[in-house]
Amino acid sequence: MILGKRSTILGAALLTLAAGVAGAQTSRPPFAVLVDQVLALFPKVEGEVIEVHGKALTLSIGRRDGLQAGIELSLYREGRELRHPKTGEFLGRAEQALGRVSVGEVHEAYSVATLVQGAEARAGDKVRLSAGKIRLTLLPLSGGERQNQVEAAVQELVEGLGRTGRFQVMMGDQVGVWLAEQGIKAEEAIEGKGLDAAAKRFKVEQLLAVLFKRVQGKPYMEARLYSYPAATPLLSTAMFVPPSVKPQGKGQFSADPQGRPSPPTKQRSLLARLLGGELEAGAYSTGEASIPLKEAARFAFPVVSMDVAVVSKDKVPRLVITDGERVYLYRVVNRALEADWTYSARSLGKIFSVQLADLDGDGVLEVVVNRYSHHQNVAFTSFILTTRDGKPAVVADDLGEILLAVDATGEGVRQTLWIQPFTPDGVFQQGRVLRAAPRSGSLAVSGPVRVPHNFRATGATLSNIAGKDTRALAYIDEQGRLGIALDGQETWRSSTRVGGGGYLRMEVVKQIERGNRSYFYSMEPMPLAVDLDGDGIEEIVVPQNQWEGFLAVVFRGPAGYRMQSINSGFEGSITGLGAIPGDNPPTLIASVVRFSGLMKSAGETQIIMTTGE
Repeated sequence: MILGKRSTILGAALLTLAAGVAGAQTSRPPFAVLVDQVLALFPKVEGEVIEVHGKALTLSIGRRDGLQAGIELSLYREGRELRHPKTGEFLGRAEQALGRVSVGEVHEAYSVATLVQGAEARAGDKVRLSAGKIRLTLLPLSGGERQNQVEAAVQELVEGLGRTGRFQVMMGDQVGVWLAEQGIKAEEAIEGKGLDAAAKRFKVEQLLAVLFKRVQGKPYMEARLYSYPAATPLLSTAMFVPPSVKPQGKGQFSADPQGRPSPPTKQRSLLARLLGGELEAGAYSTGEASIPLKEAARFAFPVVSMDVAVVSKDKVPRLVITDGERVYLYRVVNRALEADWTYSARSLGKIFSVQLADLDGDGVLEVVVNRYSHHQNVAFTSFILTTRDGKPAVVADDLGEILLAVDATGEGVRQTLWIQPFTPDGVFQQGRVLRAAPRSGSLAVSGPVRVPHNFRATGATLSNIAGKDTRALAYIDEQGRLGIALDGQETWRSSTRVGGGGYLRMEVVKQIERGNRSYFYSMEPMPLAVDLDGDGIEEIVVPQNQWEGFLAVVFRGPAGYRMQSINSGFEGSITGLGAIPGDNPPTLIASVVRFSGLMKSAGETQIIMTTGE
């Protein structure tokens, strides 16, 4: 029996297998031994440097503190005391990061470590391993094992690591894609080939690589844990996949993190049909193999933004569009549009996004409008509209921030307003978002919102894609990648670009020594959060207009997030997406623009709907 190149893998496999059999007798979760081994490498420890001999450091922590050989610790030096300027309360000490040390010898009450990165250390410096959650990237590698078996095993491993409360697990999809592009095989990657470069490229600190293959006709896995910047594995083990881990059935796209099964449906879900390539939009046909589509309206101008929502007061779906100058509100009745009102924004600047929201909870939808001018000292003059006596009315005007309406509670309609302050250096103030509400013609701020540092308030939405009881943030970053974040921490990022494809750009004029210089920033369409397969978990659908007519669908599979590109067949750029929830499947609505002219300032738009059949 050949289990690998190293004899240690055979021994580890037998020990792990024996432990797994013993664990099965006490109903331990699958992969509990592997999870315990990984967990043991990240104890919550803090100590002091006692002696320094060159790069060898003697530390005041040892085996009794949970320390093990191979663990890497942060090295820092404490500085001055920090006290509150008014109360005098002691807040802590200033810290200077010095680098990292790798623990070698571990004794009962002390240990010896080696400085692997950073400046010289001295006695009295501190070392620690953070008590916060460890960002752990999980990289599944397939050596020929069936994909549904791999996804089932990875899902069990993700859940086991999550139950410890110690790890924030992220899927290493972008690492896997990059390795494949470099021609690195799975068997080479598990040995470390290319992983160091990938870790630097994608800012990975802890990487758990798992290779799935078949040994003696059974699914088998090798696991290596790499900690960077050091490239040597902290953990090298192997085991057979427990028989209790059953392959996932075909067609299961989104998976509830609690393991609850999706409810049965009478027909293939819209998600399954979309991913199966059944959208034949070019002919807008109702043929047997396609998703039936209908043209709801046609406009002689390009629609640069669109949104759809169902108002709670009369339960009638509304659709809002803009051509950059005016705002149009419609009712959706019998798959056709009936006009409510039109508002002309007579001010400097161009409108680049519109959203529907019920910001005051009265059951009447507001329209949140972002408007921007490149003229100096103007920038943002965003505003909010509502409907009074069947006509548009201004709720707040000349707002100097970027506005984003979100569904923070999962009630199906946006009721919360986020604002991101404008800065001439990059437009979006990094990591700064505030919660606000309209009040007396302006905005009243109620507090900050935790978002990733690269968050931009255009091209973003909240959904429960991470689980029915959570609200995850899906957003398009400055590189055009779609990220998913929980509580301000990014947990996944797409490896390919999504978004507008450059049809909508913002010009920022900056003064320089010899005049002015223009900088351009792409404004992205809003991703759509919608439950496409009736299991209560929302998928993310976003235009991918780098290729005309393409959509990207992000769904949660048993092994984490997956993104699939779909050629919709639409003959133009998709500038907006919306959905009317209700029966399964929901009705999807898209604005499709055939731009004309070099600057894409003219063209015509079709509003296209699925018929739900």
